[in-house]
Amino acid sequence: MKRVLVSMLFMFSVVIWPFGGLFSVLFGKLLGGGPSESFIFPIYTGLILLAGLVVACTSIILDEIKSLKEELHKH
Repeated sequence: MKRVLVSMLFMFSVVIWPFGGLFSVLFGKLLGGGPSESFIFPIYTGLILLAGLVVACTSIILDEIKSLKEELHKH
């Protein structure tokens, strides 16, 4: 669960916080933007949730692989 929250907080800091996130700071002059692109924030929210889902699924798969590996070593 900790990995999921960390990844979601990381995505939040990259995409949204503060006022556009790191993308806005790094590429703001190059890409333009502003209040007229506020319709994109629901998409950003979806990206943050998707990042959490990917990390959660990856953690579950890794735990299963580790348990199968331990079972193989026992036998």
